[in-house]
Amino acid sequence: MADCFQTVVDTGATLGEADHLARHVVAWLAEKGVVRPNPSEEGGYDRGPDAADIALPAVVCREHETIPPVHFHLQVLIGRMTHSEDLSRFHEPAARCPACGRPFDHADGEWQSATQDWIGGDDDAALRCAACGKESPVVRWVYDNHFGYGNLAFRFWNWPPLKPSFLDDVRRELGHPIVLVEGTL
Repeated sequence: MADCFQTVVDTGATLGEADHLARHVVAWLAEKGVVRPNPSEEGGYDRGPDAADIALPAVVCREHETIPPVHFHLQVLIGRMTHSEDLSRFHEPAARCPACGRPFDHADGEWQSATQDWIGGDDDAALRCAACGKESPVVRWVYDNHFGYGNLAFRFWNWPPLKPSFLDDVRRELGHPIVLVEGTL
């Protein structure tokens, strides 16, 4: 059985506010009993007594899946990062132009170059749409739910699917848009 994760990416937090927001959300989750208030020796926040309150009912594993997952904690990620559904390999995500909605043609490493520029600190790193000719910041392109950009993220390792109402609560606590990226390792 592979380890699965759900990463809640704050797509609006600046790098300067990410640490404060991370502490705020962890304190809020600890107060609700979702996580323990202090990080474990592994560096994440272990599940609290009321962790199940934020998740849909757990999916029962098939009998042949006997290897238990390694982690069951919340990992807080601060820094300019991309978040993908597959942590074991790199691939360019499906993206649509924010102006015309046409798919991006991943030609000549443009997406990777713009992403590296954004990670390096260039908030205006852009891609030009081959269909409409409009240039837009790489972080403003529309990605499916398998990818996100952000300075702050919360990765829930091996938790049942998070409730939509919980995601709405996180969005309110952060005061920014969020993206949920689900995947496996």
